[in-house]
Amino acid sequence: MKNSQNEVLLIQQKKKDSYYWLLPGGGIEFGESAEDALKRELSLEMKSASFLLLNESIEPGGKRHLIQLVFSVNVRKEVPELNLNEKAITGFGYFSSAAIREMDLRPDIKSFLLEGDFKSAPFIKSIWVSEKK
Repeated sequence: MKNSQNEVLLIQQKKKDSYYWLLPGGGIEFGESAEDALKRELSLEMKSASFLLLNESIEPGGKRHLIQLVFSVNVRKEVPELNLNEKAITGFGYFSSAAIREMDLRPDIKSFLLEGDFKSAPFIKSIWVSEKK
């Protein structure tokens, strides 16, 4: 999500004694579409959303596997509604490319964000095909 100054919305999170920044979002519940999860997690009245990229990170030990779907979102209001009960979130803001370059961003997708020209990637929504008996 970008504001009118072309800055990117980021959320600050604290885990243990470490502070870092990430794109806003959350998890997808079983049976929920990515678009519905996006609306639920961001609590936004979206005008439009387009799929940008899929980022995948696998923990070296193989115990965790993160799949991140990144969307470009146009909203009616630029001020996000944060879940204040989420203790891990310690702040948020819109940041310029220069500021993002210096941040601890996780996962590290700075190179993508710094390109600044977010073009929509192909995203195919298909119908589930059951096995034939």
